[in-house]
Amino acid sequence: MPRFAFVVSYDGRGFQGWQSQIRGNAVQDHIEEAFCRLTRQDVRISGSGRTDTGVSAAGQVFHCDIAGPGWTPDSLSRGLNHFLSPAIRILQAAAVAPDFHARHDVVRKIYRYRWVSLSRKAREVPPTEDPFCGTFSPPVDWTLLQQATKLLEGSNDFTRFTVQKSCPEDARRSIDAIQWIAGPNTLDLWVAGRGFLHMMIRYLAMALLETGQQKRTLKSFQDLLLPGSLPPVPALHPAPPQGLSLMRVFYGKNDPFPVGSLTFPNGK
Repeated sequence: MPRFAFVVSYDGRGFQGWQSQIRGNAVQDHIEEAFCRLTRQDVRISGSGRTDTGVSAAGQVFHCDIAGPGWTPDSLSRGLNHFLSPAIRILQAAAVAPDFHARHDVVRKIYRYRWVSLSRKAREVPPTEDPFCGTFSPPVDWTLLQQATKLLEGSNDFTRFTVQKSCPEDARRSIDAIQWIAGPNTLDLWVAGRGFLHMMIRYLAMALLETGQQKRTLKSFQDLLLPGSLPPVPALHPAPPQGLSLMRVFYGKNDPFPVGSLTFPNGK
């Protein structure tokens, strides 16, 4: 059967993550239901990876096989958007080789975590501000924040930066680019790598912020990256899910959705 790949964006706040759930309220469930209504086929889709409950995506990728010669990328994307809620939008579609796989062929993913600062008097973010954010109270020591972030470049043991019950035996992962971008009242953490552990970026975002706020020392943060490190005190907690977005997935020279050279804020 012909194989197609898609780029999908979604507001994850109302869904139980990406991967199909028994209750049927994952993003995957809604897309597969839309395929059924559009094509009258039982279509199963494969995503580039999971996103947690409440996490959004600007550029998740998935693929599927569809019987019949009449379907085109354009007719599929337009038809799916007709049946999907406005919270899920198909942005691009392409015909791909029969052996293309949205998860196995990934060479890089880029995530962004957005923090919005609250004044000493404010306790909530105004609804006119970006709703896809975590919140923090200043001040933040920019030098400490940058020093802690620098420690994460390359390959490290991230055992302490994931959900312990789902932590694999080998928790080493490689971060090939990581950067903070500061706005007037925002801090955006950009992270790039081939793959990440369950909630890893949310744990990193919170631990980095706490280091910048001097709630953790730089030495204690560095110790968390050592194999066999003791559980931290105070305990690590993940940043709120609504601040995290999967921005883009890349597939190297055979990418069905090639983009320009600027793939990361600093051009890396």
